[in-house]
Amino acid sequence: MVTLWQRLAIVLLLLVCLVLGVVTAIQGVHSEAVVLVAGKRLPAVQSVPELSLETHKGDLLSHSIWAGRWSLVFFGFGSCPDYCPLELQKLAGLMRRAGDPEQLQILFVTVDPERDTRDKLAAYVGFFHPHILGVRGPNSELARLASFFGASYERSVIIDKRLLSVPAGIDMPENAGPAYQVNHSNQLFMVNPRGEFVAYFSPPYEPDLLWQDIQNLMAHAR
Repeated sequence: MVTLWQRLAIVLLLLVCLVLGVVTAIQGVHSEAVVLVAGKRLPAVQSVPELSLETHKGDLLSHSIWAGRWSLVFFGFGSCPDYCPLELQKLAGLMRRAGDPEQLQILFVTVDPERDTRDKLAAYVGFFHPHILGVRGPNSELARLASFFGASYERSVIIDKRLLSVPAGIDMPENAGPAYQVNHSNQLFMVNPRGEFVAYFSPPYEPDLLWQDIQNLMAHAR
């Protein structure tokens, strides 16, 4: 014979199963709802580490930089002759679509801090949009940030008629001079308002599709 306490235990167990089922269903609907056209979501978000980097305005790249707004991160350098200017034009267009710089911000991280001084970086990003943030700092810290996002870069220079490769994180030789080459990957990295790396985009970038994905991520943020 089933006692009253056994009946209550069965009812409680059924209620727990029901609640878990509803939560799982909601999470499933949420995860399926965010389907990116141009980008890829990370299976698990990752918090951006705090590093000894700063913007061209002198602000440290701490969690306060990410808080409250969505961010797109792009690695490049101010002496880039072709790719970086073209992509920064597209990114500036995205900022104009967003309208409010507190909704979407662009961070241009230089991988060439020796030539990209704070003043040069400020002038460079400001040419494309007044609210794009240039980011610079020690090579070791820049390499850590690039590694976190999965970006890659290296520099090469001819010294004494020999080609020298300078990997990420290493300072350029003092006798390198101003004329050297920089190679870098070209992905865009999306960070949510909690400072978490959530998605990335690989070239070529179609602005309309990119904007569609950004709006989709914003709309379904938890």
